[in-house]
Amino acid sequence: MLGSTRRLLRAGAVLATAGLLAACSATGPAGGGSWEFTDDRGEKISLPAKPTRIVAQSAAAGTLWDFGVKVTGVFGPQKLADGRPDPQIGNVDLGAVQSVGTTYGEFNLEKFASLRPELTITTMYDDTLWYIPDTAKDKVKPTAGIKIGGKPIPEALARFETLASALGADVKGGAVAAAKAEFAKAENNLREAAKSKPGLKVLVVSATKNDLYLVRPQESGDLKYFRSLGLDVYEPAQGEAYFQKISWEQVREYPADLVLVDNREAQALTPTQMAEVATWKLHPAVQADQVGPWFAAAPMSYQSFTKVMNDLAELVRRSRTDVVN
Repeated sequence: MLGSTRRLLRAGAVLATAGLLAACSATGPAGGGSWEFTDDRGEKISLPAKPTRIVAQSAAAGTLWDFGVKVTGVFGPQKLADGRPDPQIGNVDLGAVQSVGTTYGEFNLEKFASLRPELTITTMYDDTLWYIPDTAKDKVKPTAGIKIGGKPIPEALARFETLASALGADVKGGAVAAAKAEFAKAENNLREAAKSKPGLKVLVVSATKNDLYLVRPQESGDLKYFRSLGLDVYEPAQGEAYFQKISWEQVREYPADLVLVDNREAQALTPTQMAEVATWKLHPAVQADQVGPWFAAAPMSYQSFTKVMNDLAELVRRSRTDVVN
């Protein structure tokens, strides 16, 4: 189910600082003039005109779409098994874009070329262009990578906002301004929810058939951000950079009042599948029915995280703090 355990949590780990790299610049009228952008690898992209035919990884496509930048093609998770849009794709109209691949390592170069793309955009958790296989990376240039690994959500949002602005989006007014205002309200909503439940212990996990992964919030941009708002998220003391791997039999050794479960259907067990594991049912939060989703690869847009934070705030408010014996 997974290419590697490191890739599993890299995708959910969301260290860069704001202003680490040069900002992008666009010159000339919309649709014309030269266009330049320096991505988060420090690579400068120079094009004769602002790109309009863009192919993007699912979460990046969902992000750009919310900022008002429509993409031509997408790659990465797009639909769940039941046909609903994958959370990673956000509000992208899948009927209006072309897919060049849906699973990790799959990239249809022939289909990609037929779209006549001018720019390929994806996210990065380190310096790797996410969901672009090594066999394709030299054939899909120019590419722009936006680093989200370990970067608090507001910083990642600001970086995508800069890119969207360079691509012609109105990021000062209209829908984006309204979305920013709602995001600020949701931020405060989650802060107040966390304050209302002192002592609430939160554990974030991702699962495979054989193992359970305890997510390290310090390396995950969203969880790092939620901790700054007052949510007490467990930080593993051992394991690899992004997670601590344990066996299913060890699950009761890590009690919590609330458990958030990786919702990436293509890369982790679903809650329904996890419910079939006998030891999982013994965890106190599971027994108390205090389990919710972890949006490990949600689009980095104000609209996306407004919903994530409001839903999480509601989950926190209805969770009890006495389930851990």
